Formats: sequence, C-alpha cells, structure tokens
Amino acid sequence: MKGIPGLIIAATLAVAGGICNWLYIAKQADRYERESFVKVKVDQIRAGDRFKKDDFDKIDIPKNNLGNLEKIAVRWQDLSTVLNQVAVKDFTRDQLILQDDLRTPPSRALNQMLAPNERIIFLPVDPRSFNPQHVNPGDMVSFRIPASLGIAASPTAAVGVENTDLTTENQQRRAEIIGPFRILALGNRKGTIDTARVIGQRSGSENDIAVSVEIRGNDVEPNAQTILDVVSRTNFKGVQVLLHPASDNK
Repeated sequence: MKGIPGLIIAATLAVAGGICNWLYIAKQADRYERESFVKVKVDQIRAGDRFKKDDFDKIDIPKNNLGNLEKIAVRWQDLSTVLNQVAVKDFTRDQLILQDDLRTPPSRALNQMLAPNERIIFLPVDPRSFNPQHVNPGDMVSFRIPASLGIAASPTAAVGVENTDLTTENQQRRAEIIGPFRILALGNRKGTIDTARVIGQRSGSENDIAVSVEIRGNDVEPNAQTILDVVSRTNFKGVQVLLHPASDNK
C-alpha cells in the first residue's frame, strides 16, 4: 500500500510530461508549417505578355515568417486566377506575384485628380530637350527658364538707335528654376508606359503635359503665372524640364 501513492505520483508526472511533450511538438510543427505562394519561374515576363502555367512555380514559406504576406501575395492554390491575365509590368525570376500586380489601374478623368484649390494648365514641351519615355504622371517637375528667354519682357529698341543698354540688361539676367509642379498627363497618357501598352492605349504625341497648379484668390499661384507668361512669349521653346527625385512624389 505504501507504494501506491508513489505510483500515482509517477503516473501523474508521466502524464504531465507527455502533455508538455505534445504541446512542444505541436508548437514546433506549427512553426514549420508552410504556406505556398506563386513565384515567377522563367527569366522574364514582359509587360503585355499573357501569364501561362509554365511561367510560375510554387514557393513554400514558414507560417511564422509570413508577416502580412498572405494578405498581399497570390497563394499557389489560386494560380488559376492568374493564368491568361495580361502582365501590367515586367517580372523577373523568383519574383512573387502580388494581388496588386493583377489589377490594371483605372483611367480617371483629369479633373478627378484635382484638389478643390487646384486647376490644370497645359504646357507645350520642346521635344529636343525632353524625353517623355522617362517621365510618368504623378512625377514632380520644375522648369528651367534660360537667361536668353528672360522672365521679364525685353524692351524694344528705337529704330536707328544702337541698343547698348539692352545688351547690358541681357548679360545681367540669370536662368531661373520655377516649380515644382505635379504632372497629371503626358499627351493622352495618364499612367506609366507599361500600363498604357497593356490596356492597348495608342501612343500619341507626348510633347505637351498637363500639370496641376494652385488657385490664389482670383488667379493662379505666382509660379504658374510666370510659366504662363513664358509660354505666351516663347511657346515654351528652350525651356528645360527638370525631373525631381521619386521621394518628392509622395
């Protein structure tokens, strides 16, 4: 009889040990349980290509390392929803397919992109000094007005009078940088070049740009007024477009 309590205690400890061991194993199993997602298997998928099954492979990621990936990436079990869709951008090998990669941005009207105190002005750009292939709507730009154009109107010399004062005035002028302005469209393009190609938008002239400007009282902001003055005198010829860093677009 004396050994019975000891046996009970030993049995209890064994049961407790077994439960702890089971919990540990379950925890480890959960740690290494994996979720499968869709990744690119080929070297490159170009914007405009249709997704094929052979383009993709499965990648397994431990659940405890997912973070928020399961909310933004396409699961392997949903691969069928990807197939035959058109790529809206370029993809490279081992790149995960995100849910946002499957959505073509809607083309909004320009006036829907404006704040209540904003208006749009359209500016011609000299194609000799501007390459629209490297600029997208949403980018911030400034305009450099060369000294030869001058911000103030040049005085007119009298006929038959040597204009020495005008030469001195032109020498004193300096180039000015006016901006920044937010681009809303280049020609008829309101998105990236890749997106335009995907949705089948015809490429037209992009030598005119639409920018947003603020309204101050009954007129546009001073910077915008300066730009409009230059346009009225020179049709913007010789004006250089300065592209801002991507961080300025936020």
